[in-house]
Amino acid sequence: MPLPTIVCVAFATGVFAALAGRAELRVSPRPPLLSRSFGAFMVFCCALLVPAGVYFYLFHGDWFLLYTVDVREVPSAVALVGFVIQALLGAAGFAAGAALVRAQRETLGGLLAFFVLLVAGLVPVFVSDRLGVVGSFAQFEGGFGLAEYGHGALFQGTLLMGALIFLGFAYLMVRLHVSGRRIG
Repeated sequence: MPLPTIVCVAFATGVFAALAGRAELRVSPRPPLLSRSFGAFMVFCCALLVPAGVYFYLFHGDWFLLYTVDVREVPSAVALVGFVIQALLGAAGFAAGAALVRAQRETLGGLLAFFVLLVAGLVPVFVSDRLGVVGSFAQFEGGFGLAEYGHGALFQGTLLMGALIFLGFAYLMVRLHVSGRRIG
């Protein structure tokens, strides 16, 4: 998953988590970011989504950054701030979804989340020339020694991280739905 995709996924899953936790958000007077639903979402975000981004950055950084900068030139503090921003974008998605839930605009929230996921899915289409090859920044810039994406550790890592995020997100949705049935 390249950086633009994982950022979009963070925001969209935040919106979906707020929609799934709507039973709590509708009846609780507490701010949405102090709700149990938000806490469960942040566990998902910090235990699966951000570590997936860290994995791609550490092991396939140039590809993850779409070969726009040499990952070796990025200070570690900047990378750390980037991953904090990824979690904050997930929180912003939850806050946006919670605002729509409280305004009784769940359909609009669902459309927003699906639109952001559509953008995430279109990233590989628009930058397929960059994502279709695997190598270092120097290899990409020089046009030598690049391997095809469909083979090797990056492809396997993408499958594994994608499956973990999907399963974790599915569990989160079920957990929020079941806890909402107890409230409502």
